[in-house]
Amino acid sequence: MKLKKLLNFDFIEDFQSLLETGFEKELFLSSLRNYCSHGNPLRFHNFAFSMRELVLHLIDKKAKNEDVKKASWYKKESEKFEVTRRQKLKYCAQGILSDKYLDRYTLDELNLSIKEYLKEFNFFNKYTHITEKHLHASPKKFFLDMKYIIQRSKEVIEEIDDFEKIIKNCLEGKIYEPVMNAAIFSSPEDLSIISQRFYIDDITPEGLEIEYFDDEGIDALVEGTIHVTQEYGPRHDLCQISASYPFKLPVKACIRDPDNITASSGELDVDTSSWYE
Repeated sequence: MKLKKLLNFDFIEDFQSLLETGFEKELFLSSLRNYCSHGNPLRFHNFAFSMRELVLHLIDKKAKNEDVKKASWYKKESEKFEVTRRQKLKYCAQGILSDKYLDRYTLDELNLSIKEYLKEFNFFNKYTHITEKHLHASPKKFFLDMKYIIQRSKEVIEEIDDFEKIIKNCLEGKIYEPVMNAAIFSSPEDLSIISQRFYIDDITPEGLEIEYFDDEGIDALVEGTIHVTQEYGPRHDLCQISASYPFKLPVKACIRDPDNITASSGELDVDTSSWYE
């Protein structure tokens, strides 16, 4: 099959959508050229090896050695490598955040997920190792295996995001109390405009986006829903309305101290636009 025809397949385009830099796109194209070198019996093995290197590059881009070594949890665990693949995946999940932020259940879940990921990653070995049996496989089998490698490579890259979700779910529990305290002691102007009095009943954090971090701390943005009771009229003829609105609140956290999480009540931003609809 010629390269021009190959590039029109959906699974090729799906994988290309993950690539950002010129180097990544060029390496992927070169990998496909390897596959299309029909006169070379090693064309498929060269393709598989190149694809493995591309996926490793994408992991390394997310977790550079110098960044991983700044993490408070980092310690050298291999005589051969300064940073292991396991540590790179851990960094993709939690960055330089201390393990102290995470409960035992979360750490166990993360470690198990990384272990299973690395085991699955070894699927590449089946295709990069050259054996007599696979040297002259049929063109149909080569195509099916090539398609599988590309689709599986896409899954391997996307699965890295699942590690981060494990950490975020745990962090949302950690930030609930400081966010709730900030909400209780706040007086959002938007809520004051639409009600005579209001009381904050509860909050539901639904998203945590880390906007910036360095060796000392994290700046994050918490998004969620704030549940309030709005009051109208005099006390003897009171009208109460329960309502819920989206909110945003900046949060600061110390990298190494999980008890040092702060949220300023003055920065609570409540979106009450739905009230006017």
